[in-house]
Amino acid sequence: MSFSTDTLTFDTVFTTLGSTTQYFKVFNRGKQPVTISNIKLQQLQGTQYRINVDGTPGTSFTNVQIPGKDSIYVFVEVTVNPNSTATPFVIIDNVNFTIGNKTQTVFLQAFGQNAHFHYGEVINPGESKTWTNDLPHVIINNGQIPGVFVACGGTLNIKPGCRVLFQSGSALFVEGTLNAISHDWHDSIIFRGVRLEQYYQDQPGQWFGIAFLRSNTCVAQGNFDHCVINESQYGIYAGGSASSSNATDFQGSMQRPVVNIQKSIVENAQYNAIYGFNADITAQNSLFFTAGDYLIKLALGGVYNFTNCTMYNSGNANVNHQTPVVLLSNVVTVTQANNSNLYYPEPLTSNFTNCIIYGSLPNEITFANFDNLDLARFNTTFNYCLMTTPADTLAMFAKINSHNIFNKDPLFVNAAANQFTLNDSTNNSAPVNGFFSPAIDYCPTGLPTDLYDHMRPVSKTNNPYRYDIGAIEAR
Repeated sequence: MSFSTDTLTFDTVFTTLGSTTQYFKVFNRGKQPVTISNIKLQQLQGTQYRINVDGTPGTSFTNVQIPGKDSIYVFVEVTVNPNSTATPFVIIDNVNFTIGNKTQTVFLQAFGQNAHFHYGEVINPGESKTWTNDLPHVIINNGQIPGVFVACGGTLNIKPGCRVLFQSGSALFVEGTLNAISHDWHDSIIFRGVRLEQYYQDQPGQWFGIAFLRSNTCVAQGNFDHCVINESQYGIYAGGSASSSNATDFQGSMQRPVVNIQKSIVENAQYNAIYGFNADITAQNSLFFTAGDYLIKLALGGVYNFTNCTMYNSGNANVNHQTPVVLLSNVVTVTQANNSNLYYPEPLTSNFTNCIIYGSLPNEITFANFDNLDLARFNTTFNYCLMTTPADTLAMFAKINSHNIFNKDPLFVNAAANQFTLNDSTNNSAPVNGFFSPAIDYCPTGLPTDLYDHMRPVSKTNNPYRYDIGAIEAR
């Protein structure tokens, strides 16, 4: 016999949750059939592992035949029992294959990890909770509350260095206040899916997202600093309602969520990295990339301010890039039972300063508007931005100054490898196609530090302007 691997390894598996299913193959390379007299899971450390041989579960199998030039599958799962350690630990086992007096072995190893588990947890009004970084925090979808709910008047503080991991379909819902604040990338706060195996790395849609809900009684608030939000359906969803999806519920007395995003990264979203639905969102020195729909979707009005942000989408192996990077909308459409549409307008104010908005489509900025609605409801400005969009179309909806750059490649060092530093003579061996990034030293003012806490400005040219466009200042 031969095997597709001699050791089957499971990346970090959290206690009590169970793993994904992996498998290995057992080959009979000869022309004649082979009968394996015994296949046995040794259970060296108990019953954490489970195996299935060619469709039959069990721990011991006898007289398993493999025809000539054929193979069988052995499927393996593992559940890690909790213990008292805060550090990852290894669970091992063996699967032995015996033919006559000869035994061959495939080794099993899984890296286990204890965690804080949150099953439908509610943080009530007047209550304040703090999550520490001693163990990962795993949010479970228990059906009734698919995640954690911070009620109006409640506060959740997530300390630097925390890893918050989400089971499929789970979310963090906020009507009160969420503070996820660090001040150093060495202690950044990570939000991502619970599956850490290589197959799931950067796969969009593994959990819902972080949702800030509208209510009649309080303003939902979120503060993000040095955070990474990855592998969700919606990275940050601001403006949903816990009770209804009727557009009229998002007007009038409903309170607009307020979200501040500083030096953070939102990546690999199934739909949107940022979805603002009549919300108040401020983002500075932040990077947003790769989504299956609009990367930045700002709908039904609201107030939005983006400064020194980089927004990029060209799709990848997991998502197609078919819609523009940015959608700005001052209206929502509700289809009635008779298939007629009702339009609910809300004023939209948005400001983009020193931002890169770039992707693989010919137009990466679009506006949702209808002929019967006043264009004055758009109060949008673009200053010192590099954008992929026709300037004349943009001028119909927005105020643009003469200092924007249209339809030029920002020349990232390697966007395909998620390296969004601007290309210059010091961080790349040669300029791309003979040129350095046009975003370098382009702005007269900017934020004092960049996404990675480097000081601004760093002058690279003789241009009298010295600040770079985007989230990352070229070094």
